[in-house]
Amino acid sequence: MSASAPSPRRLRPSLPIDVGLLVFIGALVIIILLGRSHLRPFDAPELDPSPFLIPLYLVRSLARLALAYFFAVTLALAVGRLAARSPFARRIILPTLDVLQSVPILGFFPAAVAVFIGIFRESALGVEAAAVFLVFTSMFWNLAFSVYETLITLPEELVLAGRQFGLRGPMIWTRLILPAVAPNLLYNSILSWSNGWYFLMASEIIAAGPARYTLPGLGSYLAQAIEAGRNDEMALALLVLTVVVVGMHLLVWSPLETWAERFHIGETGDHPRVPRMGRLLARSRLVHWFARSVVAPFGQWSFRAAARLMNLPGPFSTVLAVVSAAAFAAGVGFGAWRAWQFAFARPLAPVARGIPWTLFLSFLRVSIGVGLAVVLSVPLAFATFRRTRVRQGTLSLLQILGSIPATAFFPLIAVLMLRLRLGMNVGSILLVLTGTFFYVAFNVLSGAAGIPKELNEAAAVLGLRKRDYLRRVFMPAVLPSLVTGCLTAWGGGWNAIIFSEYVVAGGRHYEVPGIGATLDRATYVTGDLQVVTLSLVSMVALVVLVNRVFWDPLYQHVAERYKLEG
Repeated sequence: MSASAPSPRRLRPSLPIDVGLLVFIGALVIIILLGRSHLRPFDAPELDPSPFLIPLYLVRSLARLALAYFFAVTLALAVGRLAARSPFARRIILPTLDVLQSVPILGFFPAAVAVFIGIFRESALGVEAAAVFLVFTSMFWNLAFSVYETLITLPEELVLAGRQFGLRGPMIWTRLILPAVAPNLLYNSILSWSNGWYFLMASEIIAAGPARYTLPGLGSYLAQAIEAGRNDEMALALLVLTVVVVGMHLLVWSPLETWAERFHIGETGDHPRVPRMGRLLARSRLVHWFARSVVAPFGQWSFRAAARLMNLPGPFSTVLAVVSAAAFAAGVGFGAWRAWQFAFARPLAPVARGIPWTLFLSFLRVSIGVGLAVVLSVPLAFATFRRTRVRQGTLSLLQILGSIPATAFFPLIAVLMLRLRLGMNVGSILLVLTGTFFYVAFNVLSGAAGIPKELNEAAAVLGLRKRDYLRRVFMPAVLPSLVTGCLTAWGGGWNAIIFSEYVVAGGRHYEVPGIGATLDRATYVTGDLQVVTLSLVSMVALVVLVNRVFWDPLYQHVAERYKLEG
């Protein structure tokens, strides 16, 4: 790891910063209190389209995203660490992640309705919990894979040094694991947050059979505007979404990216930069009080408890893994029994008999989407990774575009199809690309930014030209991240297929034959649980088969052969 920063000089407190924070908090409280009385119930036919309610819709959507992200990061660290540490746990965790990440978000609707809404008896709390769970399913998988990939590719000397110095419990997390995973986890956090925005429309409108709930939020507002063809409301919602994404990148993600630079592996001797936002907030008395009185005590307690739980001694960790495996097997068995009831309680419908053909068509679209994502991402990363400002600007643009739901791109794609006389098949592939490109691009940019400076210096001394550098240094260095991006993009593509083959806009629907269109129609229109079950089972079976035959062997080969040794 790079050298630690010198002790920063104490900055003078700034009254305007404290006043600005208080005004912001006050405005947030006023928006919540005044807007609540105008909200319609979650089981109302539609939202109130009044523009003055958009700030409240935005606050509620951000709260769902933040809560889902907290659970996703926490579980990703625990699961990734356990998979990298225990061969027994790895044999359970990796196949489980493979299966679950391939299930489209519509596939989790029955579970969300049955578990959360059922437990809370169709109350507002149950519907909110179901929405947070659905957003979580769109954030978690790539975070867990990034933690696992980082830990299995750690240089051996770092691991041996940690053992020699006797790092255990919280110490091994603060001195080795968290610093090692920070850069990759940050890049994937940006992607996960964008992915949460991407699937927010589906998460805030929950439909499974006869059940339908619409939560007040920016995602449901945008979905309602697109379906009804109200272009003014759609433009306003997209403008608000873009402003929020840009603001979060400037105020949150960009400073965190600067902070994470200190954790890249490489003995550079450079002093890590302090983010501008960090220097600004360091001058606030309010921030100092909150950090000292609330964040620090709670963070220390929760971190120590979590670290002890995730570093249980061998016998206890084995018992925990066995219990978790038994619970997982019981859940799978119950789910399989219910799926069998839904699928074969009556003769197969004509739509169900056509599932193999529609699955094949969707397989082609997702494969093309992943291939196009690789073709676009590698040159983009190679052109920008050495220029920090250009790379940050590229990340900002990717985050903005990646946060826009696929259906919002449809009007632009429709114009493109009409002018170039392209069919809906091409349009559906372009929409699938919106669900695959960002996974690959973020991971490749992360891998490129983590190339040790000594490798670049050695390449310069040897006089490697661009083509030789690309082949001998760049591609081997980014291959683990590229395969991780492709693996998560493969799952993301199957999620995006449900928005890409069946689009409702302006009171009309556009569709092409495919498993996504079949699943969409069965979920939202007919409520046919037999078709839903068979579509999900066939889709998951295909994704798992491809993972076992192609992605998993490639992933292990690349991780072992192209591991960077410090």
